[in-house]
Amino acid sequence: MDDIQIQEEKTVDLTDSMLVVAFPTVGLVSTIVGQYVIDSFKLEKIGVITSRYFMPAAVIHNAVPSPPVRIYAGQKVCAGETCNQLVVIISEFMPPADLIQPLVDTILDWAKEKRCKIILTLEGMHITGDKPPRTFGLATTDKMKALLKQYAIDEIKEGMIAGDSGVLLYRGAQLQRDVLCLIAEAHASYPDSRAAGKLLEALDKLLPGMKIDPEPLYKQASEIEQRIRSFISASKPTAPQAPPIPSSMYE
Repeated sequence: MDDIQIQEEKTVDLTDSMLVVAFPTVGLVSTIVGQYVIDSFKLEKIGVITSRYFMPAAVIHNAVPSPPVRIYAGQKVCAGETCNQLVVIISEFMPPADLIQPLVDTILDWAKEKRCKIILTLEGMHITGDKPPRTFGLATTDKMKALLKQYAIDEIKEGMIAGDSGVLLYRGAQLQRDVLCLIAEAHASYPDSRAAGKLLEALDKLLPGMKIDPEPLYKQASEIEQRIRSFISASKPTAPQAPPIPSSMYE
């Protein structure tokens, strides 16, 4: 953990905020939704997470180079049971498998220090055929389970979730921290913006004070998918790819 550092570039009051964790997953739905939320609410970069074990690359957005893992937030506008202030930790690359546990513990410690109210992780699960994608949820506490029930988000009863989402969930359960996971069925062979739109609709239910319109995401799906494909392709000659995380399984 000593090698994983959160470097805050701006001091922001994050009390009672919802922290959204968006690392890449099936169909890159988490990364697509995370960036869409950042752009929609004009969140600004307030910090980065660094490690010498992360992919040696810079992510370029709006002509600004940044480390692979960034933290964004907006002005505080909290009200109600779920919080209207959003904090987003986002990356286009999955960290090495042996770094996920200490990375999650670092995020949990930071979220506690900043007094974030809820941690929400975004996840994808494999879908086959052309059937419409569905969304599901998973929660670590009775309070969060009630939230899923309140907004009619079906809860997964059996299965397995790999990667950062899985570790966030079981560590959240161990520590009795309020952690939610939203899961969308997605195609693994390409960046699935349509499945990301379904995930965005579920997120919108949890933020009644903030309107997240998924329609532009659906309309720009092909463009977004092509842009992410190009980004991933361009990164291959100069940076090694992390080994794949085993596929998640659900019922």
